[in-house]
Amino acid sequence: MATRNENGRTELLVQFSVEGGSMRVAVGPFKWPPTSVGGTVEVVYDPQDLSNVLMPDEVGTGRVALLLAIGSGLLLLFCVLAIVITFVTW
Repeated sequence: MATRNENGRTELLVQFSVEGGSMRVAVGPFKWPPTSVGGTVEVVYDPQDLSNVLMPDEVGTGRVALLLAIGSGLLLLFCVLAIVITFVTW
């Protein structure tokens, strides 16, 4: 089943099998859905939170998180160095 929202994008209602039954979750929105009603798509879901469903191309590689971690670490190092330099030259 597909539904359209206000801005012309489409959400898909996907059904997938899990332990103890099946689950239905809305995925999207898509400008061009990857399938039509009754079609088959692959989904990646979190077994701890079955409402957390993504299409495989939406799953990141972790590069953004790595860059944020490196940037945060460098900022922390800069702040610590600034504090140490302030106390040493004071």
